[in-house]
Amino acid sequence: MKRRLLILLSTLFALAAISLVLIQISQTRRSAKMSDNLFNISVNNAIDEVFNQLDQMKVEDYVSQKERYRLLQYRRIDDMTEKMQDIIRNNSELFYDDRRISFGVSTQDSAIALPNARLSLSEEHIITQYNTMLNARNRMLANIGTPKTGKANPLDINNVIEASKLNFPLLDSLIREELIINGVDITPHIGILMTETDSLLYCSPGANPDNLLNSAFKYSFHPHGIASSQSLYLVLSFPSSPIILSSDTNLYTILSICMIILISALFFFSIRTILYQRKLDEMKTDFINNMTHEIKTPIATISLACEMLEDESVTSDYATRRNFINIISNENRRMRILIETLLQSAKMSSKKFSLNPKEIDLNSIVESCVNNFQLTVQNRQGTIETHLGNIQGSLFADDLHITNMIHNLIDNAIKYSEQPPRIVISTRTENDHAILVISDNGIGIAKEDQKHIFEKFYRVSTGDVHNVKGFGIGLNYVSQVVSLHQGTISLESEPGQGSTFTIALPLS
Repeated sequence: MKRRLLILLSTLFALAAISLVLIQISQTRRSAKMSDNLFNISVNNAIDEVFNQLDQMKVEDYVSQKERYRLLQYRRIDDMTEKMQDIIRNNSELFYDDRRISFGVSTQDSAIALPNARLSLSEEHIITQYNTMLNARNRMLANIGTPKTGKANPLDINNVIEASKLNFPLLDSLIREELIINGVDITPHIGILMTETDSLLYCSPGANPDNLLNSAFKYSFHPHGIASSQSLYLVLSFPSSPIILSSDTNLYTILSICMIILISALFFFSIRTILYQRKLDEMKTDFINNMTHEIKTPIATISLACEMLEDESVTSDYATRRNFINIISNENRRMRILIETLLQSAKMSSKKFSLNPKEIDLNSIVESCVNNFQLTVQNRQGTIETHLGNIQGSLFADDLHITNMIHNLIDNAIKYSEQPPRIVISTRTENDHAILVISDNGIGIAKEDQKHIFEKFYRVSTGDVHNVKGFGIGLNYVSQVVSLHQGTISLESEPGQGSTFTIALPLS
C-alpha cells in the first residue's frame, strides 16, 4: 500500500473518530440537560402534590401532638362562644331588656337577673345555661393561659398555629413519598427558611444548613392554618448531583466509548501491521537482490574460469591451469559458506532446533578465527589485537555456532571499515560469565539503527561504503546464538567512532 494512501486513510479515520467522540459528548450533554430538566419537573410536581395534601388535611392533622391539644381546646372554646351568641340572638327580648337582665363587666361577660324581675322557669333556665357555659369557657381559657376576653385574637384559629409547631416528621414523610412516586429516588434534606432573617426555622437531621440556604429548590410555604410574621419557604437540598442519567443512557454511553476505543485500537494495529509487512517486504526484496548478487558473482567467476580451462593454450600451462582451479574452488567455498549461513539461520528460527553443547576453550576459538582473518586484514594494512584473559570456569557451548558467531563479528568489523581496520578482541571472567569483547574502528551505527540491528534481514545504511555486501542475517544469527546459550549481547557505537560488541556467556 502506498504511503500517501496510508496517510489519507489515517487522516480520514482520525477525523471520523473525532467526529464520533464529539457527537457522543454532545449527546451525553443533551441527555444530561434533559435529565436535569426532568428532575426539576419531578421535584416541582412532588412538592405541589405535598402542598395539595396539606391543604386537604385538617390543621390538627399536621401539627405536633402537643399543639394538637391546644388546638382542640381552642376549637371547643370557639364552639362554646358561638353557642352563647346563639342563646343571646335567640333570646334578644330577654338579654337586651335591661329591666330584667344585666351583665356583670361587659357585654356577654355574665347574665344576672335584676331585682324584682319576673322570669319564667324557661327564662331562668336560659340564664343558668348561659352562665354555666360562660364559666366553663373561662376555665378552659385559664387552663391554656389565655386572657378572659370575649372575642380576643387567640380564639382565631388562624393565629393559633405557628410554623415552629408543625409535625415535621409528617412533612418529611410526605415529601419523600411523593418524590419516589414522581421517579426521584434520592432522599433530600429538608428545611423551613425564614427569608426576613435568612435563617432556618427547621433543618432535617444530618443536613448542611449552608446547602439549604443556597438551594435552588425553594417553595413558598403557607398551608392553611399557619400564620407567621415572616415569609416562610420550604427548601430542599439533594446530597448528590440532580443530573441523574437513566441506566440505559449510561450503558449506551459506556458501550459507545468502548467501541470507539476498540475500533481505534484495531485501526492503528492494522496500520502498524501494514507498515510492518511493508517493511518486511522491502527487507525481503533487498535480501533477494543481495543474495542474487552474491550468488551471481561466484557463478560468473566459475563460468569464466571454466571457459578459460577449455582453451588449450591455457590448459597447457600448469601454473595458469592451477590458478583457475583455485579460483573455482574459492568461489565454490564462498557459495557453500553463504548457503550454510542461510541454512543455520533458518534452523535456529525453528522450534525443533537444538544445540550440541560441550566444554570449549573460548580463547582457542578466538585465536583460530583471528588466524583465518589475518591475511585479509593485512591486505588492507590493518591489525587484529587480542587480549585473552584467563576464563575461570567451564564454558559449555556449541563450538560450531560460537565459531560462526565470532567469525561474523570479525567479518563485519572488516567490511564496515573505510580505513585500515583496527580490531581489538579481549576475553575475561566477570560475575560467573565469560565475557567476549570485539571492538573496531569502523563507520559505527546510529542510535536509531541500534535497536533494529539484531532483527532478521535488517541492514544499516552504509552511506558512502558501496562495496559492502550482505543479507542482513549475520547479526541476527549472532543474537540467536547468544540467546540459545542463555547469554546476553550489548552494543556501544557512535557514527564514525566504531563499534564495540560485548557478549556474556554463563559459566558452569
